[in-house]
Order: sequence, then structure tokens, then C-alpha cells
Amino acid sequence: MAEQSSLQVDVLDTLVLDAPRVDGLKISELSGLAYDHMQDVLFAVSDKGRLFSFKLDLTGDNIAALLPLAGHRLVDPNGARMSDQGFNAEDIALYEDGTLAIVSETGPQIARFSRQGVWIENVNVPAALRDPAAQRSKKDGLESLALHPTLGLLSAPEEPLEHRERRTQTIYAATGQSFSYDTAEIGTTSIKAMDALPDGRLIVLERDVAADGVSLVPWLRLLNPGDCTKGLLCKTQFAKVEIPKISDADFEGLARLTDELFLIVSDDKIDGEQRSVFGLLRVRAMPAG
Repeated sequence: MAEQSSLQVDVLDTLVLDAPRVDGLKISELSGLAYDHMQDVLFAVSDKGRLFSFKLDLTGDNIAALLPLAGHRLVDPNGARMSDQGFNAEDIALYEDGTLAIVSETGPQIARFSRQGVWIENVNVPAALRDPAAQRSKKDGLESLALHPTLGLLSAPEEPLEHRERRTQTIYAATGQSFSYDTAEIGTTSIKAMDALPDGRLIVLERDVAADGVSLVPWLRLLNPGDCTKGLLCKTQFAKVEIPKISDADFEGLARLTDELFLIVSDDKIDGEQRSVFGLLRVRAMPAG
């Protein structure tokens, strides 16, 4: 059972990145975020098979600046584009050594890349997710990725696998463990991204797919895999994310900046134009009343 009242999400600020370029590459269709706390660098991966880095400047509760630092195409060691080889980048996670894990919706595939976007090695996909025929549809492949402090890489398909209840979402670990929860109190949702807190809790970005067809409604959910009981649905807390004056942004990327501050990014057309919207959020778990 989820408890909406026990999670508080405040939208502190938004920033619209009007499709600038860096290193000759257009910054657009961003689908995943990861923040390097040691180097103070924000990484973003694009559906177009591109990797970008940014310098994020926060002043109080505001995004004072978001400066593009570098742009790279995702390539194999021979310089061939990964996108030409069927690698459809959707989310990104940062290893302790500074290299990057990137998940491909097609394949499905997870691979390790350098910070310059060069393929290093493939990473094992959780066994339950390896067969694309088990997906609910061709478009419902792996969409999210997070590096957990004890469970390693976690991933989830956008929608539950074909044999699962549509309103039961499941997150899978490479260890073979999985964690399921019910979305019925929101409705029918898609998992778009997730990130792990240092204490092992997970923040999941979801989208309500049963909305009015005009508004794309993002939600955040908090769960603790350590509190999940095997064979039972995990207890979660969730809250709707209200982005002022923006209702048609498809938020797909999520990154933890601090224990309470998170950044989300959209990847699609906003008011008919291709622009990326960044949102700075404060997320706090409140005592259940």
C-alpha cells in the first residue's frame, strides 16, 4: 500500500535549455541523467546516442546556470556509432571509478562507457529481462538504470513484462533479486528513470499513462528494497510532480544531487518545439500520519 501523504515534493525551479550545441552536437532528446558528486559534473544521455556533460550552478533553491561542457557520440572502440548498431540509449548511472553504465532499450543491453562516450564492455542484463519477447511491446524495453550501494545495477522495463499484472511494476537486480510494487492508487504508470540514495532507498520517476491525453503527468515514488518482504508487494510513498506552466513535457531523466535535491529532465517537444526542460526538486519523506 502506498501512502501519498508521506512524500513531499516541491518544485523549486525550472530551466528550459533551448537546444544549444556543444562540440558540434545538438543537445536534445535527453533521456537519462547522472550526477558525479566528486567532480561536480552532470551527465546526460540522449536518445540520439550522444553523451553530454554540464556544469550545474545552484544558488539557493534556483538553477543559476547549466553550462554545457562537452558532447560526445556513443561509439565503439573503432569509432563506429553505437546508435548505428541498434544501441538506443535510455538511462545512465555512474560507477565509482567514474565510468558510466548506459542502458539500451533495444537488445536489451547494458554497457560500460568512458566519460568520452567510448564503449568499454557489455554488462550482464538481469536474467528476467534478457528476452525481448517477454516485453509487453517492442517499445517497452529497459528504460531505467540505477547503481545501488549493495545490490549493484538495478533496471526496470518501462511497463511490466507481458506475464505480469499491468499495475504491478518490478525493479530487477543483476543478483537475481526483484522488488515489486502496486501503482493502482496512481493508475497505470510507466517507469522512466530511477536513482539510489546512499542509504539504499530508491527514487523512481514514473509517468501516468492514463492521463487526459494532453498533460504528461510525472510522479516520484520512494521505496526501500531493504524493507520489502519476499513474495509481497513493497510499501512505497509517492507524490505528483507539478511543473508550473508546463504540462506537455515528457520527463525521462532523474539524478540525485543531495539527499533531498533531485534534478529531472524532459526529452520531447514542448509546445511544438524541441526543448529540454530541467526541474529542480526537493523530495522529503514525511512521517505517515
